[in-house]
Amino acid sequence: MGKSSSKSSTHGIEWEGNIKYYQYGSQRPTHEQLMKQMSEGHITHIRLYKIALSNLMWFADPLFFHAFVTFRTVDHGGEWWWSIEKNQVSLVLQRSKIDTDVRDYLQGRKRRSFVNPKILLENKICGMQFKLLHSYIIITDQLKVGYKFANLNCKGFAKKVYDFMAVPNCWDYDPNNDFKMFSSLLVFASLPIAAILFRKLRR
Repeated sequence: MGKSSSKSSTHGIEWEGNIKYYQYGSQRPTHEQLMKQMSEGHITHIRLYKIALSNLMWFADPLFFHAFVTFRTVDHGGEWWWSIEKNQVSLVLQRSKIDTDVRDYLQGRKRRSFVNPKILLENKICGMQFKLLHSYIIITDQLKVGYKFANLNCKGFAKKVYDFMAVPNCWDYDPNNDFKMFSSLLVFASLPIAAILFRKLRR
């Protein structure tokens, strides 16, 4: 479904530059069947979700969270629910007949939080062809940009995807705010260490 050259993220994890696909249910389409259904599908419902980064990070949910997009399509095979998101390794595309599969699970496993995903934004009127979203991801080189915690992260990707489908009802997320917050936390965390070193130097 698309692949780019790999590169390392700020965490030292190799960015694979591809889209990983996961199917829920008994139907397992071939690559050709999947691409055909994507080209024929029309997007009819979009949701932007947030979820805590992990069980240990639920308290920081207002600031640090994972964001992803789900949407419903209609084609000759009926209705499908999809999710698309970005992690440290690749983009992930999931599909199911049941919306909670793609909302609550990631690649077959329960998402890493005991707190259920929360809807940030929702748009029930779209009508866009799925192939336009796929083309947008490829044309804008989303497979090449890699992952960085403070700016090129899941939220930045989710904003691009949601805004493209839901325009003019866009998400007011600003990646620069994440970078500023992350920098401020680094400075704050370094203050105790700096204080200890200062005391030692004075002795």
